Amino acid sequence: MAIHNITDSALLVKKSRRTIQRYIASGKLTIIRDTLGNPQIDTTELIAVFGPLSKVSQNKLVKKSQYVAVKSSSKTSKKNNTVTLTHDELEDIITRAVEKALSKAIPLLIEQKNTAQILEPISSTAPVVHKKRKTTLPIHRPSIAKKKEAKNGYAVAFGLPNAITEVIHLRIMKLHGEGLTSREIGIEVSVSQASIQRTINVST
Repeated sequence: MAIHNITDSALLVKKSRRTIQRYIASGKLTIIRDTLGNPQIDTTELIAVFGPLSKVSQNKLVKKSQYVAVKSSSKTSKKNNTVTLTHDELEDIITRAVEKALSKAIPLLIEQKNTAQILEPISSTAPVVHKKRKTTLPIHRPSIAKKKEAKNGYAVAFGLPNAITEVIHLRIMKLHGEGLTSREIGIEVSVSQASIQRTINVST
C-alpha cells in the first residue's frame, strides 16, 4: 500500500483536512513521518478508519500525481536546457550589442555637445579702456602780505594800544575827566572803544 499526505488522504476519504487533522490529534489515525518530518498516512490506515476508498477520489489522486510528475519534469528540463556557444559566436554577439548601444548613444552625445556650445557665454574681445584721471594743478594764489603797522613809540613807552598817540591820549583823558563814557569818547575820537577803555585803565 502507498502513503499519502494529509491533503491527499482527505481527498481519498472525501473528508476535509480539518477532519483528518482532528482524527490524528485524537489518536484515531496513526501517522508516520517522512524524511522532512511531514505527517504521512498509510492507505490501509485510511481504509481501517473510513472504510473502502472512493474510486472517483482514487482517479483524481492519480491525475494529480501525473500532473505533479509532468510539472516537475518540465522544470528539470528547463534547468538542463543550456545553450553552448563557441568563442567566436560569443564575441560576435558582444560586438553586435556594443555597436547597437553606440548607434543610440552617439547622436545623443552630438546633440548635447551642440547644446553646450549654444549656451556658452559670448566673451567680449574688445580691450577694456581705463579712463585716465585728470590731474588737477594746484592753484597758486598770490599771498597778500599784511602790512605791518609801524610801532608807536609813545604807545610802547606808556603801555598803550598802538593807535593811541600823545594827542589822542590827552584828549581821551580830558573827555574822561569830564565824565564821558568810553562809548561817548569813541564818538569824539576815531579810536576803537576797546583801545579807549584800555587807555583809561592804564592811565588811571
